Amino acid sequence: MSIFDTVLERQDTDSAKWGAQSPDILPLWVADMDFAAPKPVIDAMAERLKHPVFGYTRPDDSVYQAIIDHYRLNHQATVKKEWIVFLPNVNVGVNLACRIAEGQLMMTTPIYSHIYMRLADESKKQRTVVPLLCENGYYSMDFQTMEQKANDEHIGVFILCNPHNPVGRVYTRSELEELLVFAQRHDILVVSDEIHSDLVLSGHHVPFFSLGEAAQERSIALHSPSKTYNIPGVPIGFAIIPNEKLRAEFAHQSYGLLPGLSAFALAALKAAFTDCETWRQELIAYLQENQKYLRKRVASIDGLSLKAENEATYLAWVDASGIGVEHPYRFLLEQARVRLGDGAEFSDKQFVRINFGCPRSILEEAFDRIEQALELTI
Repeated sequence: MSIFDTVLERQDTDSAKWGAQSPDILPLWVADMDFAAPKPVIDAMAERLKHPVFGYTRPDDSVYQAIIDHYRLNHQATVKKEWIVFLPNVNVGVNLACRIAEGQLMMTTPIYSHIYMRLADESKKQRTVVPLLCENGYYSMDFQTMEQKANDEHIGVFILCNPHNPVGRVYTRSELEELLVFAQRHDILVVSDEIHSDLVLSGHHVPFFSLGEAAQERSIALHSPSKTYNIPGVPIGFAIIPNEKLRAEFAHQSYGLLPGLSAFALAALKAAFTDCETWRQELIAYLQENQKYLRKRVASIDGLSLKAENEATYLAWVDASGIGVEHPYRFLLEQARVRLGDGAEFSDKQFVRINFGCPRSILEEAFDRIEQALELTI
């Protein structure tokens, strides 16, 4: 039995995932796994609690080094200490980064709900949306349409979600290089949300800034240990900004807006990036098996289909248009008592996003409920 098979009671833990709906509803929606955080992370926060003073906190050199070593060992990428800017989370970083450049936001859809639903308003910019292409089970950026839009409109920022949420793509080096050429041609800042980069199930993540000096001059990368090590309730993230001018502008935008850093969060980040590699590999292996199970169940249920397989993340983008209802999310919530991610919040209400970062027994129950509900309807 895997440690990830353990079902943890979460109803009375102030969990947004489990407490935001009726107790009879099974939640597989928000990107919050149902696994215990790794022991070294828990131990690090507990150790910090032993000191009775919790004053204003700053990262010491060991925290910076943990990030530098993590990128060197896991992504074969060089990060310098001065490039790192700490944040409470990735969403704040994406918002601040988008305020730096003039012009509109360009984003490819479907895309993470916060980016799709809120980012333009938060950063006070107009948005330009370009749907991803999906051919032969493979999502990709539509560079032809992106070029047309960039020629017609004043695009200042491109939002890269890599690995992609919700379609699970891990963009190849050649795709990223094509994006870099596009960004150079139109003088566009690439804001790269890479929060799922340590949850690659197949392939290899290439940080956008690692493409070289040209990418470093026009990019801001955002990352956090929150998704991989299941600590989204511990506020910590960081930006990697090689360009000194961009870094100064980012700091100017953030002045007076960011809270102080949490001593517990810094301890958690350091432990996650230095002491949890075995745990991370075991997690990835478990998610790979959950993915296989999900793929098998989706294929066996009339009305559901997978347009593409996940290369990363514990989030599956499932086509539910075959159910034949106006809003599959609402139907499955009401009839199956399973709460999935509402595809409308990612740009397409005929899809649902399924979080398979949970014990297999929970995933099995969710699909049993879905299958039973659809058998009574279709």
